[in-house]
This record gives sequence, structure tokens and C-alpha cells, in this order.
Amino acid sequence: MNIKHITAAVAGLSLIAFAVSANAHGSMKPLHGGIVTMTGETVVELVRAPKGVDVYITEEDEPLAASGLSGKLIVTAAGAKAETPLAAQAGNRMSAPGLKIPAGAKVVVALTAKGSGAKTLASFTVK
Repeated sequence: MNIKHITAAVAGLSLIAFAVSANAHGSMKPLHGGIVTMTGETVVELVRAPKGVDVYITEEDEPLAASGLSGKLIVTAAGAKAETPLAAQAGNRMSAPGLKIPAGAKVVVALTAKGSGAKTLASFTVK
């Protein structure tokens, strides 16, 4: 083998390693039509729906049980800040029924694990 083959092999392995590490913590594709962000290893999807707001939580592509979390939404819009509690639903969904988030608002999803007290904060800007 000459140096060109070695260089090509190293470059190829680097690309494979990068592709694997880029997807190691889970998919950033919205699964429910919302907007997605990652904080640590937790992926949070914020969905504005006609009947309110839903939040879906996953970790490494595995749903986290909403029943093990408490949470709230902190919405800042037009200079005003409001907090709304999130209610655990089936599976990995939490909801704030009736809440309307206007375009341009900044939203923080604040979650706390009921057992450990670990906190997760996810920030969004709604378009």
C-alpha cells in the first residue's frame, strides 16, 4: 500500500465515524409536525395544535414516559412572560390544553424528573 491508499482509507473511516456520531443521540426530525431541539441527550418536540400545545420527549430515539416528569411552558411574547403547567398524557406526550403560542414567541420547556429531580430546559423560537 502506498501513502495515497492509506490517506484515502483514513479519510473514509473518518467520514463513517462522523456519520455515526452525528446520529448517536437520536433523530432531530419532527415526528409530530412540530419543531425540535436537543438538550443534552434529550430531544424535545414542541407542537402547536388547534386545541393547545403538545410536547414530546425522547432520549436516543426512545420515548420517555411523561408520567415520570413534571413540566411547564414559559412563553415570552410581546414583552410579557407567562407560565403554563404541562400535564402528562399517554406515552411521551405532555400537553397544555387551550394554550396558544403566537408567532415570534420564545418558549422554554422546563421539565423535572419526578424521581431524581433532574431538570431539562429546552428553548424554542416559534415562527
